[in-house]
Amino acid sequence: MKHPPLIMLPALGADSRLWQPVIDELGAEFECSVVRGEGQTIQAMADHVLSVAPNEFVLVGISMGGYVALEIALRKTGRVKALALFNTSAIAAPQDRRKNSEGLISLVNSGGFLEAITRTAPAVSRGIPEVQRVVEAMTEELGEHVFVDQQLAVMNRSDRRAELAAMDCRTLVVGAAEDIITPPALSEDLAGRLPDARFVLVQESGHFVALEQPQAAATALQAFLRNQPEGSPQVVGR
Repeated sequence: MKHPPLIMLPALGADSRLWQPVIDELGAEFECSVVRGEGQTIQAMADHVLSVAPNEFVLVGISMGGYVALEIALRKTGRVKALALFNTSAIAAPQDRRKNSEGLISLVNSGGFLEAITRTAPAVSRGIPEVQRVVEAMTEELGEHVFVDQQLAVMNRSDRRAELAAMDCRTLVVGAAEDIITPPALSEDLAGRLPDARFVLVQESGHFVALEQPQAAATALQAFLRNQPEGSPQVVGR
């Protein structure tokens, strides 16, 4: 079975290294490309992704990449053949998250970029040393300007929940049982508002399921894209 190419969007502070373990698990059956949206808004990032994406594709986003993927899918261009959203939600940034982003931007602008990384990396990595090292390296190499742009984008994102019922492509929504950034209830709520969605919960994982549980993430994607039966909504990690 020939699948459309997968365009995979990384999270805030992340690059292709976030998705690479999943790509490795998927193997030769799927053509995968990682595209990082650029800009200071979710809309601008979506514009950038669409400018470099092929005519038809499967869109896969995680966290901030999920916000961008949702923005693209809601535009109904006809180019998105299927959608997969990992560790993401459709809500606007809560006030405490907005204040956190404002504080991080101020810290970076005052010369504290490395301190900002040490504050943010543990939450998305659950403090797992090998995951945290990758997270810190990705964020530092992307640089402070990208970090600030992305904080602006996520803190000013819109609530999209009222628009979800009109979604016109089938969707996979993946949450993680130990995700403190996007608790699984938010992912499940997202799936429940979509007209054609499958929800999968990955156990033993936090916010970056693509790094912590790449096999489970790949299994969920494969089953979804092959149109295999849902079975249990639980995917148990290693």
